[in-house]
Amino acid sequence: MVKKEIKTEDESMDTSTVATTTIVPATDKDEYNNLVALCNEIAQPMAGRKLTKKIYKLLKSVGKDKNTVFVGLASVSKALRKGEKGIMVLAGNVFPIDMYSHIPGICEEKNIPYVYTPSREHLGLAMGYNRPCIVVMIKDTKASSEQVAELSAAFQELDSQF
Repeated sequence: MVKKEIKTEDESMDTSTVATTTIVPATDKDEYNNLVALCNEIAQPMAGRKLTKKIYKLLKSVGKDKNTVFVGLASVSKALRKGEKGIMVLAGNVFPIDMYSHIPGICEEKNIPYVYTPSREHLGLAMGYNRPCIVVMIKDTKASSEQVAELSAAFQELDSQF
């Protein structure tokens, strides 16, 4: 049996080339229009660029509180069955559509305002996740009641135009 010596080198890594920027959801006009063009057929009512920016800001502020936000299809479906109230934000670029096509019908039955945003990736980034997110429900709590009421009115106005 031959024993081999393993040489270890103690070199420090050069971190000067490592990118330290964080990715944030973009709402630039051209990029927003490109994302809207990639949405599926049922993504109506679609939030405008400014409304999408407001939604992302609210999600960033309440995203860490697990009692305020339901994230993901299973969690949102469970909250809807239990009768939770709030606002619903769905991603518009989800394929296949059958994954979440039942959610708008349930929202209309329970009088929960909902709206689509153009990108599931940006929806996840707004929540602080590195993963895409297809549906988010924001409960109406004391901390976020003013913002939720403002967005709810905007969603209903957008839905009446649709």
